[in-house]
Amino acid sequence: MDWRAVVARSRPVARPEVVDRRAMGKVKAKRWARLGVLATFSFILPEVAARAAIIALDIDLPLDQIAPGRPFKLGDHHRARIFYDDSAIDPRTHIVHVIHMQHWTGPRGWEPERLDAVAMPMTDAWLDVSRKPFRYHYRSAVIEAGEAVLVDFDEQARRLSIRQQTDHSVIISAPYMIDPEPVRGVDTRALFLRPPAYIAYDVDVAVDQVAAGEQAKVGDHDKVRIVYDYSELDPQTQRVRLKNLQHFIMGKWQPEHPDSVFMPMEDAWLDLHAQPYAVHYRAKVTHGKPISIELDEHTRRLSIRSQSDPNLILLSGLYHIVPRPITGPDAIAAATAGETR
Repeated sequence: MDWRAVVARSRPVARPEVVDRRAMGKVKAKRWARLGVLATFSFILPEVAARAAIIALDIDLPLDQIAPGRPFKLGDHHRARIFYDDSAIDPRTHIVHVIHMQHWTGPRGWEPERLDAVAMPMTDAWLDVSRKPFRYHYRSAVIEAGEAVLVDFDEQARRLSIRQQTDHSVIISAPYMIDPEPVRGVDTRALFLRPPAYIAYDVDVAVDQVAAGEQAKVGDHDKVRIVYDYSELDPQTQRVRLKNLQHFIMGKWQPEHPDSVFMPMEDAWLDLHAQPYAVHYRAKVTHGKPISIELDEHTRRLSIRSQSDPNLILLSGLYHIVPRPITGPDAIAAATAGETR
């Protein structure tokens, strides 16, 4: 079942007066006191995440109630996944704040991939692990495709219900069953990554060395473009791995999208700790003939060598990274995979 149509791109209710506060329910103050976890935990910093013991649990939801005209059928099994910090469980109540929830959307996998207070608000979400079966509580009012809905995981009935805000009529409903065994192999650190922020820089290469027989000549200026995701920047070293390295050939940037054959990126990073910026790149490719491409972060030179004779420099020159960020569609396209046909 694809829950995406109902919840995946949910948005907070734009007009609070639309929400029926009684339907949303009120969490008693003493319950929150027992939780001992601030709602702002959903905005946990990466360094805190590194110390946390994040646990993921799968939830199975066999649909047994569907409103007419909805794109689901009885018997469909929706899959959800919740995440919590095992070290934050209250030792007396065994209740813990749930920091993130995902749902399975088929080809796109689990969404949202990262903490997102807009796509998946988690201000009223907690898990009781004091006994089995576990009991999960979640309530949120959202706007989905212009429709105001209430999403409710009831900890007493152990049931999910998604209802219309206007008349509280059920859109879908299902009992939920939480698998108490933690999901293995989940990269929980990815939850705390910031959204991608793709940036490109133009690199000017002043060619000062050319081997005999090469088309270029001394004095030429080679045009290169490097692309990275600013959200992946290491705050300590100020280094970030490159997503793509493009060459301006035949009037366009190539490769248009990351291409592990045309331009491998296994050994490629950018140093932004001081200007002039420095880039490091090493790769062996075949562009008409077997060559090695090297951008040295120390000498700030681009060198292209023959693979058969590494001492033979085919082309070389000093590079200069223009510190003017390029963002928008061009940078996004250069950093992400192209559409498949």
